[in-house]
Amino acid sequence: MRASGDQSIERNHDVENSRETEGLIKHDGVSAHNIDQISRSEDEINHARKLLYFSHMFDQFSEGTWQFCLVLFLAAFSNYKSLVLVSTYGLCSGLFVCYFGPRLGRFIDGTDRLFAARLFIGLQGSAVLLATTCCYRLLAANESSDHLSDESEDSKNSYGVPTDAKSVFLLVGVHLLGAIAQVLDNGFTVAIERDWIVVMSQYIMFSSEEEAENLQRQKEWLSETNVVLKQIDLSCKILAPAVAGFVVAGWDGGGENHNASDLKSAALFVGCLCAVALVVEYVCSTKIFYVVHTLQIKPLPVASAESSNSGSNGTKCGIFTLQGGMKVFMSQEVSWAGISLSFLYSNVFTFGAIMTAYLVWRGMALEQIGIWRGVSAALGLAGTVVYKFLSTRMDLVSSGMLSVTFQFCCLSLCYASLFVADLNTSSVMLIAGVCSSRIGLWVFDISVTQLMQLNVADDVRGEVGG
Repeated sequence: MRASGDQSIERNHDVENSRETEGLIKHDGVSAHNIDQISRSEDEINHARKLLYFSHMFDQFSEGTWQFCLVLFLAAFSNYKSLVLVSTYGLCSGLFVCYFGPRLGRFIDGTDRLFAARLFIGLQGSAVLLATTCCYRLLAANESSDHLSDESEDSKNSYGVPTDAKSVFLLVGVHLLGAIAQVLDNGFTVAIERDWIVVMSQYIMFSSEEEAENLQRQKEWLSETNVVLKQIDLSCKILAPAVAGFVVAGWDGGGENHNASDLKSAALFVGCLCAVALVVEYVCSTKIFYVVHTLQIKPLPVASAESSNSGSNGTKCGIFTLQGGMKVFMSQEVSWAGISLSFLYSNVFTFGAIMTAYLVWRGMALEQIGIWRGVSAALGLAGTVVYKFLSTRMDLVSSGMLSVTFQFCCLSLCYASLFVADLNTSSVMLIAGVCSSRIGLWVFDISVTQLMQLNVADDVRGEVGG
C-alpha cells in the first residue's frame, strides 16, 4: 500500500512537472511542436539576411563606381570644357525614372518576385555593358580627334561637344542606355527594400500572442536591417568614388590636362566590375527567394487594378497623367513624408553628377573629388549611428522632424557660399555644408523608409515605392 502510494505521488509529481514544462513551452504563445520550426525559421532568415547584405554590397559598389566614372566620361567627351553632357544626362535619367517608376512599381506588384528581380538584373546588365561600349567607342574617337587642327576641331564641336554623326549617335546611346540602367536599378531596389525586406520581417515566427509585442519586434528587425543596408550603402559610397578616382586618374595620367583617350581602359574596367556585381546579385536573389518561402506567395494587386481602372478621372500634368500611381501614392498615410524626401533629393547640393562636374570645372583634382565624396558618405554613415540613438529615445516621426531641420541649416550654408566672392572660402563653405547635411539626410531617409514599410499595403508596395 505504501509502495502504491509512493507510485501515485510520483505520478502526480510527473504530471505536475509536465504541466509546468508545457506552461513554460507555451509561454508567450509558443507550442511545443513549433519550437523546432521557430528555430529553423530564425536560422533561415538570418542566412537570407546575410545573402541580402552581400548582394547589396556588390550592387552599391558597382553602381557607385559606374555613376562616378560615367560623369567623368561625359565631361571628357567635351574635353572638360562644358557641363552640357552631364546636365543632359541628368535630365534624361531623371525623366526616365519619373515616368517609368510607377509603371515598374505596378509591374513589381503584379509579377512573381523572383521573375521581376531576374528581369531587372538581366536588362540592367545589358544596358550597362552597351553603355560602356558606347563610352569606349567615344573615347577611342577622341583619341583620333586629338590630332586634328584647332579649326577642324572647332567646326565639329559645339560648346565643346562633338557634333559629327557618329559621336552624336553614341552620345544618344549613352544617355538612353544609362537612363534605362538607372530605372532598372531603381526598380530592383524598390522590389528588394520596399517588398522583400517587409516579407522577410514577417517570416520570423515571433514567440508571443501579443500583437503589440510582435509589431515591436518586427519594427526592431526592420530597423536593424535598414540601418545595416544603409551602412553598406554609405560605406560603398566612401570606397567606390575614391577607388574609381584613383583608377581613372591612373589611366588618365594624373595630370591637369586630362586626355579622354586614356580613359578607354577605365571604361572596360567599369564594365567588367558591373558584370561581376550583377552575377552576384542574380545568385543571391535566387537563394533568398527559395530560403524565405513566404516570398513565393504573391498577393493580388487589387488596389492597383482599381486605381488603373479609374484613369478617366486622372489629372493631367504636361506629358504625365497623375492618375493610377499618384492616386495610390497620395492615398497613403505617409505620402507627404515621401514627398518631403523626394524634395531633399532634388537639390544639387550633393556630390552627384552636377556638383562633381562643377568641381572638375573649377579645377579640383579627381583624387580630391573622390576623397571628399568619401568624406561626405562617411558623415552620412555617422547618420545611421545617430538614427539608432534617436530610435531608442523617440518615435519615427520625431526622428524625421529633427533630422530634416538639421539638414535645412546645413543646406542654408551651401546656398550662402554662392554669394561669397573668395573662391577658396566659397569652396570650403560649399563642401562643409554638403558633407554635414548627409547626417540629416540619411536619418530622415531611414525614418521615412521604415514608415513606408510599416504602413503601405502589401499589394501596392511596388507602385508606391516607384
